[in-house]
Amino acid sequence: MRKNVLAGVLSVVLAASTNAQTKGGACDRACLTAIVDQYLAAMVAHDSKQAPFAANIKYTENAAKLPLTDGLWFTANGLTDYKIYIADPQGGAVGFIGMINDHNVPGQPEKPTILALRLKVVNRQITEAEAVTVRGVGANNLGNLKTPRPTIMETLPPSERRSREELIKITNLYFDGIEQSTGDIVPFDDECNRLENGMRTAGPPLSGAPPPQTKGKFGPPITQRCVDGFNSGVFAVITAIRPRRVLVVDEEKGLTFGVFMFQHKGLATVKGKDGETRGAAYFNGEPVTMPMAEMFKIKNGKIRDVEAIGIRLPYGMGSGWE
Repeated sequence: MRKNVLAGVLSVVLAASTNAQTKGGACDRACLTAIVDQYLAAMVAHDSKQAPFAANIKYTENAAKLPLTDGLWFTANGLTDYKIYIADPQGGAVGFIGMINDHNVPGQPEKPTILALRLKVVNRQITEAEAVTVRGVGANNLGNLKTPRPTIMETLPPSERRSREELIKITNLYFDGIEQSTGDIVPFDDECNRLENGMRTAGPPLSGAPPPQTKGKFGPPITQRCVDGFNSGVFAVITAIRPRRVLVVDEEKGLTFGVFMFQHKGLATVKGKDGETRGAAYFNGEPVTMPMAEMFKIKNGKIRDVEAIGIRLPYGMGSGWE
């Protein structure tokens, strides 16, 4: 009889422990991905109660602090199959890059929209949500945003992975290279491919993508290697990348994700590495700050893929998370 009572008590304790872990325990990769899906479904339904938000939730969209009734929470009305998840159970964070649809005036098609999203998850509740979004993506770039590149989605074997600390270091070397106008300090893979707001700006052609432009405004064709673009001097128009925030690190897949503030103080001309002075490739001398949500695939210690989503803001604007 005593054994039965003890067994019953133990059963109740174990059940309570399991329930506690389910409601408030650590959130693994599957849990983080599921929370992103809940978030997206709630956003499209325009009902934040359908997602597990903490009472003190902070939400920003393109660096502006908003309630969960405005911005995409008011305009988004559909999801697509283009979805990339960056899961960080150790850091309690998850990143997402995907295509959604925004509403439009009656009689007009929905606006194809890129969404880069970062969530902070504590006790299986969302305490922070940060979105960078680009509405009305050009038709020429939509072909690059139908299916995520297989190289991004693959899980790396242990031999090709790098530590959390090294992944963050490599990510920062990329931005050092931009600031210093050199690709020589950046560990690029020879097959490095980069998309910026859906436009392929470096790397070999993507499967099913439209033909590349033959030449960019600043010189070399956009089929150049990632390192060639850095060495061309085209990025001299970017005068600083501050602050830098690496927010999500997925060691299993070799992915990092963060939001980085690109500062363009208004250079009208820049000098290329060939010594020739040209008009600035971007913004025509206008001072601009851009919050850039960027994801990096790092394989064998080298940057294999880059996906960047950014939008123009007035110069000097903060990230909303200072």
